[in-house]
Amino acid sequence: MTTFFRVIATLVLLLLAGVPALAAPPSEPEAVTVTDAMLRDATFPINSPGDATFPLNGIEDATIPPSTTVVEGNTKTIRLVSDIFFAFDSAELNPAAIAKLPGIMEAIPQGNKVEVNGHTDSIGSDSYNLTLSQNRSKAVASALAVARPDLKIITHGYGKAKPVAPNTNPDGSDNPGGRAQNRRVDIVYQ
Repeated sequence: MTTFFRVIATLVLLLLAGVPALAAPPSEPEAVTVTDAMLRDATFPINSPGDATFPLNGIEDATIPPSTTVVEGNTKTIRLVSDIFFAFDSAELNPAAIAKLPGIMEAIPQGNKVEVNGHTDSIGSDSYNLTLSQNRSKAVASALAVARPDLKIITHGYGKAKPVAPNTNPDGSDNPGGRAQNRRVDIVYQ
C-alpha cells in the first residue's frame, strides 16, 4: 500500500473519531467507535485511474467503474460512485472527477431535464448526511452546468433515506461494501 493511501486511511479514521482540528463538520457528528473491521475497510486501493477496488457484499476485490447506468423503463440513471468523485466527508469534486463528467454526460440528450440526487451511507446523523448529500448533488450540478449548459438541472439530497444496498449485514454487523454502494450521486433523466 502506498504512503498516500495510508495517509488517507489515517485521516479517515481521525475524522471518524471526531478530531475537530482536521475538519469542521456542518453539524455535530454522532460518536463513532472505530472497530478492527472498520480499520481493515477504511482504505480502498486504486487499481487504475478511475477504478476502485473494495469488498462489495462479501465479494472481495470487486472492481467498479466511476459510474454505471441503470435503465428502468424510460428512465436512465447515471450512478456516480462518491468514493471516486469526492474525498471522505467532502462535497468538493476532485479534479479527476470533473474531467470525467463530460464523457459520462454524452448520452444525455441535448436540452434534457436532469435530476442530480445525492445519497450517503448510514454512518452519521440524519441531518449531517442530508446536508452532505445536498452539497454533493449541488457540486455535481455545478460541474454539469459548466460542461453541459444546455441541460435543465434540478438537485436533491436524500441523505441515507434511499439506500441501494444494505448498510448492515443480516447479523447486524457493518457492511462496508453496501455502505460504499449507498455513497453515490445519481443523475436521472429520460
